[in-house]
Amino acid sequence: MGKLKMGCLGIIGLVVLAGIIGAIGGGGSDHASKSSSGVAQVEQKKEAAPAKQKEYTPITVAELMQDLEGNAAAASKKYKGKDLQVTGTLEVIDSDGKYISLHGDQFSIVGVRCDINNKDKAQEDYLLNAHKGQTVTAYGTISDVGEIMGYSLKVDKFE
Repeated sequence: MGKLKMGCLGIIGLVVLAGIIGAIGGGGSDHASKSSSGVAQVEQKKEAAPAKQKEYTPITVAELMQDLEGNAAAASKKYKGKDLQVTGTLEVIDSDGKYISLHGDQFSIVGVRCDINNKDKAQEDYLLNAHKGQTVTAYGTISDVGEIMGYSLKVDKFE
């Protein structure tokens, strides 16, 4: 049993030693040149790509709801992932400050849930000063569409 353990340890030691020698004698300088060229490429991309400003398409909650009621699948394909400027009536303000809900009229049950970015002080301030029944314009990206829950908008800013 002792000879078997010694033999296994010897083989493991040889494998480790071969790996160390390969790393030392192998492509050490090749790796350094690859990483420095990668850094140069990243820096070039930062300089070459100016920040693209979002262009928001204006629409009302009533228009969104009309499309949703007509064909939820088509509405999802048309609006999901799109940057919109959504105007509607404020109906719900979440007590935790995570979202507000905009509706097309006072009788609607489903509307646009506007998810608040809690790290954005301007959005938080807007939420704390908003009142149910006021007209609100939210700028953001539609993140979800469903016939039961309506639309979800990831808010960039309010107006």
